[in-house]
Amino acid sequence: MAKILYGVCGEGLGHASRSRILINYLKKQNHEVRIVAGGKAYKLLSKEFNHVYKSEWPMVLYKNNKVKIVHTLIRFIHRTIVGTTKNFFVIRKVIREFKPNLLITDSEPISFYAAFFSKIKRLSIDNPQVLLYRKYKVKFREIPAWLFLCFVLKISLFNADKYIIYDYFDEQINDPKILFLKPLIQEGILKQKPTYGEHVFVYQTSISNEYLSEVLKKIDEKFVIYGMNKNLTDGNLVYKKFNEKEFYQNISSAKAIVTNGGFTVISEALYLKKPIFCLPIQHQFEQILNGRFVEGLGAGVSYLEFDESKIKDFLKNLKKYKENLKVYNPGNQEETLKTIEEEIRKLLTK
Repeated sequence: MAKILYGVCGEGLGHASRSRILINYLKKQNHEVRIVAGGKAYKLLSKEFNHVYKSEWPMVLYKNNKVKIVHTLIRFIHRTIVGTTKNFFVIRKVIREFKPNLLITDSEPISFYAAFFSKIKRLSIDNPQVLLYRKYKVKFREIPAWLFLCFVLKISLFNADKYIIYDYFDEQINDPKILFLKPLIQEGILKQKPTYGEHVFVYQTSISNEYLSEVLKKIDEKFVIYGMNKNLTDGNLVYKKFNEKEFYQNISSAKAIVTNGGFTVISEALYLKKPIFCLPIQHQFEQILNGRFVEGLGAGVSYLEFDESKIKDFLKNLKKYKENLKVYNPGNQEETLKTIEEEIRKLLTK
């Protein structure tokens, strides 16, 4: 049994939802786990687990489905100077009292550096690190967003003892510190028996992106929409507030998925073999790259701009994407969790 301090990024719910899968597994293996989280992750995890400590890290700023790079950078510097120091010493106190053997982080940097100064081994488990270790092309206009994100990743989680990276592909690289694994999937999704119903599932967290709804109204399809935080039926658009059970049922019975470039919903769509129309947040290079990976798998399309002709063309080609998805390997979740446990044991015995 090990004592594990687990840091979770508070940006969105993806980091928290997959972290709770691993945390529950680790607890079943008789590890003692305490959690550091901020934002939405803190709200979610503190309802399910004891010993959850709050720690905030500067979040990305968005407007009209675009990342505000300059404003985010300014906020990043300001919040780092003002708030990070305080959070750092709070976590150092937790470390002194808890005396963990290992720090696991899902893109949470403050606990990562607190563990470094306490000489605790550090295991990074997340998906954004794929930007640093997979090969891909960057278009000229994407360079500022790419450089910004790579800079943040480099300084946030520098020189971990091991990097486990959730990824859609099976290929490994020749680096003993890097291990690619298939994404962890929520139990509620794993229990579903996928069908292809009459509706298109839409996940859109940018409330300012009202243009998407205006386009969908013009299309002769039923769209079930999550992420707008409202329950409302507007013609062919059915908006739903988040409810775990309904969310899983609606996504598993959809004919196709329309989503941003977030890693978690794309992972769930791939697991369920659903064609994907990806609309990444502009200037958020991780989402842009995820959309490009979707196209590389033949699972769907990715566009930075949305219009009626693009979604209609996508819906006409669902048969092709469904055929391509038949060969996608989502991995075996139990084996993935066992592999993570083995890597933890290796680190602890070094």
